[in-house]
Amino acid sequence: MSLDLDNLEIIYERYYEISLQIKELIERGLYSELAAFISKKEMILQESKILADRIQQTGEDAGRLTELCNKIRNIEKANIEALMKIRETLKKELHVVNKNTKLINAYALSGKANGSILDFKE
Repeated sequence: MSLDLDNLEIIYERYYEISLQIKELIERGLYSELAAFISKKEMILQESKILADRIQQTGEDAGRLTELCNKIRNIEKANIEALMKIRETLKKELHVVNKNTKLINAYALSGKANGSILDFKE
């Protein structure tokens, strides 16, 4: 066992913990706090890439990290799916709001200023 492999395992565990925290934030609807956790994940990924490259160059067996990597993959997949569902919901709501705004603007009582033929008071 090398120090690099041990450090990589610690980094992956931190990454997993942050992914779990992100899952909790998504479930609680605290989307404004996601950016901070995502930036932490990016920094951890950069650290892990350096160590993973070093381990690969030495040819050391990192098989013991497979289970942890699978856990990370599963939680990340769940987070992405949850965010995709939220995105679809927001798209639908935005579409309804845009439609309503267009209707309100089309039938607004500003016909005198715009000279609209839709003003029924004329």
